[in-house]
Amino acid sequence: MIKFLKGLQVEKKYFTKKVLLGLAFGFVLSIIVLNVERKLWVPLELEIINSRNESNKDLTNQIPATKKIVLILFDDKTQFLLRQNGMPIKDFEKKGRDLINQAIEKLEDCGVKAIGINLNLNNPSGTKSDEALAKTILKYKNIIIADSVHSFPSYPLNDILRSASEIGYGELYADYDKVVHKLDLVDVNSKNTRSFSYVLYKVSNGSEVEQKLKNKNEFYLRYPKTAFSQYSFIDLLEGEIKPSDLENKIVILGIGLKSKLIRDQLLSPVQKDVLISDSEVQAIALSNLFSSSYLFKLRLKDFHMSFIFLSMFLGALFGIVPAVRRLIAFSFLFIFVILSTQISYTHFNLLLEIVPVIFLLLGNLIIGSLVFLQLNLQEQNIKLENSQEELQRKNAQLSLALSELNERVNELKEVRKQLSSRSEEERKRIARELHDDTLARITDLRRHIESVINSQELPKVIKNQFEDSIQTLSKVTQEVRRIINALRPSMLDNVLGLIPAIESLLDELSKRSISKIQPKLITKLSKIRLAEANEIHLYRIIQEALNNVYKHSGANKVEVLIEQQPGQILILVRDNGKGFRKNSLNRGFGLVDMKERADLIGANVQYLNELAGATLEITIPENKIENISELENKLNNVTAAI
Repeated sequence: MIKFLKGLQVEKKYFTKKVLLGLAFGFVLSIIVLNVERKLWVPLELEIINSRNESNKDLTNQIPATKKIVLILFDDKTQFLLRQNGMPIKDFEKKGRDLINQAIEKLEDCGVKAIGINLNLNNPSGTKSDEALAKTILKYKNIIIADSVHSFPSYPLNDILRSASEIGYGELYADYDKVVHKLDLVDVNSKNTRSFSYVLYKVSNGSEVEQKLKNKNEFYLRYPKTAFSQYSFIDLLEGEIKPSDLENKIVILGIGLKSKLIRDQLLSPVQKDVLISDSEVQAIALSNLFSSSYLFKLRLKDFHMSFIFLSMFLGALFGIVPAVRRLIAFSFLFIFVILSTQISYTHFNLLLEIVPVIFLLLGNLIIGSLVFLQLNLQEQNIKLENSQEELQRKNAQLSLALSELNERVNELKEVRKQLSSRSEEERKRIARELHDDTLARITDLRRHIESVINSQELPKVIKNQFEDSIQTLSKVTQEVRRIINALRPSMLDNVLGLIPAIESLLDELSKRSISKIQPKLITKLSKIRLAEANEIHLYRIIQEALNNVYKHSGANKVEVLIEQQPGQILILVRDNGKGFRKNSLNRGFGLVDMKERADLIGANVQYLNELAGATLEITIPENKIENISELENKLNNVTAAI
């Protein structure tokens, strides 16, 4: 229970650390992202917008207003055919006032709805052509002039600009590799001057833009894939354009020279590496107004607090969940962001800054993974230390238990030893009483019967009966002597020792089996002397083994092998009987007794199952032997004495 509570405390502690670190790193990451220069990811944002514009199959249907707009451009054809003194007009805006005046009259005669002049007319030329053009523009209320981004409001307005119904500010931006990406319907830095496309929209349509357009300052365009009706300026002057193609249309007069400097043209986001004029982009902006297809930009700075809280939430989330769940959560959030931006683009004309959000996801994933791994490693180390302490405590308890167990085992051995010693003493006492009392009484009875038989007064028949009794008493005497010897072998008590005692056991086995079992002793040793207590235990082990041969083996041969080996004495009791089953060994009391006796003397005993018969192997460490004598030494001594 204590270990469980400790584990809960460790987990709670590191869980809190993971959450706090995740929140802190998420906050720092969000601040970094919010303060990073937008130019680092705007090109990628533009590529995403352009790819969506290109892949949108219904984009043409969303912008039906393109048929209302006509582009008439001063292009390479106009520059080639329209010359002054055989030379191309180099500055059309200053020297082409009369041509513009002529073009306006032709367009008004065709019944156009509005005319947008996207030419640089804010610098006065000081000629009568300026006055004529100003009067013409003043005569019509549907003419809008686009002022230059670079000059307005640096220069004072001239008569031409004052004559226009309204001046539209050239709102297009072409940053980041010249790709058009942004326009302002109202430029706050230019005293709320309306944009050129918006003024054209208002004059031709007569209505205000939606309220949401008024509340926003930054937009992106949807670029249609269908081209506008486009003509050359020289075609208008020479009357090659049908009036029906211009009737009730919005006409934008602008520059379309491909030989102009690159700053006067922009890269088309629809057709890669294709240059388009800014007048064409103005026409696209106007068509966006008619079809309400502007892309509204939701900027991070408008939702910076939500962005910070999102980052802190992601940091805490990725810091506490394991790797697999973390990747699943990241994948789910990534897919959710992609789908959300696509749905917002398709159905609500909203642009979400997906790049910083994805960067935020990736950053928090990496940081959260590092936080999780670091703190998880520390947590595992703490748990490992606690486990080691618990293991040490368990080891101490186990060592104590083992020590107690060893004490109990030693106590049991001592009890067993005492019981065995008492058992042998009891056997010895019983053997002594049988010898001194019972056997003496039997001997006295036999002598008495013999004295009766020797008397002359008994009939012969009764004498014969007494003689049978004497034979019975002789057999009883032999049996009692055998029992006495089994209870306490007399050879162990004299100088003859263990080997003669084993020979006696083999002789007795032969007599008991009526010579059906042929015993044999194989040894080069004449004497083995152990401590008295150990010697009787070894004798009992061999005695029990021979009893098993007699009772269970069905053998007709048995041999006892005794030999001295390095560091030990080996004793084998082998027979040629039927052997034994391994699962029957543990059930026999005799084998248990043999093993217990072997433990008492420090010996090892085990049964080996042979192909024919069984073998009992007894090994006795040499340090348990007090005296060993070889038979050859004895024979040599006898030979020398002779």
